[in-house]
Amino acid sequence: KMSYQKLIENDVPLAQALHEHNYDAEQRELRAQLKDPKSSSPGDSPLAMVLGIACFPLTLLGSWFTVNQNEEAVILSYGSYAETIKDPGMKFSNMWGRDVRKISTKQQSIELPKTTVVDSNGNPLIISAVIVYRIANARRAVLDVENSYTFVRNQAEAALKQTLSRFPYESSDGSPCLKTEAEQISRHLCNLLQRKVLQAGALVDSFQLKEISYAPEIASGMLKRQQAIAIIEARQTIVQGAVDIAADAVEKLAHRGITLSDQDQAKLVTNLLTVVCSDNDAQPTVPL
Repeated sequence: KMSYQKLIENDVPLAQALHEHNYDAEQRELRAQLKDPKSSSPGDSPLAMVLGIACFPLTLLGSWFTVNQNEEAVILSYGSYAETIKDPGMKFSNMWGRDVRKISTKQQSIELPKTTVVDSNGNPLIISAVIVYRIANARRAVLDVENSYTFVRNQAEAALKQTLSRFPYESSDGSPCLKTEAEQISRHLCNLLQRKVLQAGALVDSFQLKEISYAPEIASGMLKRQQAIAIIEARQTIVQGAVDIAADAVEKLAHRGITLSDQDQAKLVTNLLTVVCSDNDAQPTVPL
């Protein structure tokens, strides 16, 4: 199994690493790192406990709050982390020095707008993508980053450029490119982004490439190149078929006992190749 550090080293061919890497095992490992140990909730501060007991009637009336569905509440007690409440409903927490910070755990999507990325051949590409994620660790999302949405978005843009710059958009020799390795690249991007956003408590569900195209400044030139390649491949197919037809005609004539001289065979083959390979209708001529 190839380690993650080896996977992202520049001296390792990424196309080879994409197929050797165990993405499912890495994803399970990363998701396990999102969970906090059960003993990580210190509870209320001593001052809040003393005030709660001293002013018990007021504490009893003013310490209730609501946690909505698909929402978690991070409780701070005089500026220090106290606990995370994950279950929805009416909850009780000592009001003295309390700061309740709620965060949504619903699925969220980020659409990365069209961005210019230079591929491994130096060609500028226009690329866009869509990321689906949710907050799986509310404590990290609230306390460890300023804004979890902005943090995930910025890290996604960095991961996108870091990875796609190591691939060509297309290849004529059959080597891996963005067109042929889209699924593997998406899985790699998903795990790469997941590792980057662990500190924000985000769980990345998918990282899908939405659009890949050449930049406008080279699009017309690349279109001509693709058309030329298509014409050459079509011509090769036509010529191969014409040669097969000519050879089959000579063979069948000989099989039926019709013997042609070398000169006649050359004329027959030339005429058949002319008829089959010509773009226009052939005009037969009869010598007088």
